[in-house]
Amino acid sequence: MLTRSGRLAAMTASGCLAWSLLGVTGAGAETAFAPDTCASGYVWRGARPSDHVCVDPSVRDRTRSENASGVWHACTTGFVWREAYPGDYRCVVPSSRTQARRDNDSAARRLAWVIMMKRNHAGKGPSCDGETCSTTNEGPYQTVAVRGYYLTPGTQVTVQVKRSSDGRVLWQGRATAQSGGNGPAGSYSVDTGRVLCGGSSFKAPLTAYVVVRGDGGQWSPRVPIAWRSCSLL
Repeated sequence: MLTRSGRLAAMTASGCLAWSLLGVTGAGAETAFAPDTCASGYVWRGARPSDHVCVDPSVRDRTRSENASGVWHACTTGFVWREAYPGDYRCVVPSSRTQARRDNDSAARRLAWVIMMKRNHAGKGPSCDGETCSTTNEGPYQTVAVRGYYLTPGTQVTVQVKRSSDGRVLWQGRATAQSGGNGPAGSYSVDTGRVLCGGSSFKAPLTAYVVVRGDGGQWSPRVPIAWRSCSLL
């Protein structure tokens, strides 16, 4: 007979359980947190066991229903392939495929471990000429920051910004996940010091990406961002 901790570990390994939905607390729950844990309000889609795209719970429920009853590969009139992942030939209504594409595009912005933020500072806002921006310290300005939660308190978090073209590390920082911070379980926050010139870390072109890992473990999924050349005058 499995103990309570054994049952939880088994369910986690199957990819069928999200700790945030169960409201489980304590060290036993915290050990289940993974780099692709979803932000609050989202769950893994589960179009296949390895499908950890974060979606609204209603989408997860519909995906389960489609997996249980949907036809595979040969669609009749009015149905299309879902295409939630390469090779997903489950026949669904067109709106379901549209939703799958939308969720795939938004997946990187729904992770608990990597949340892009703006850090406010005293100083003048930046002026931009193409991809080059500058600012002064005479008024408010913002820098690129990263935060995350659903980590075990005490976890040593490494944050890297890498260039998309070749994977070169452009910036790296470290922090310790603290309990009682901005988010459930352990949370962290780091300021890259990079002046935010385009108004958003997601304003194209997205020339870099952010990855995070805890205690030297597995890296999180990549979160594409803009990383412009800016300076203080």
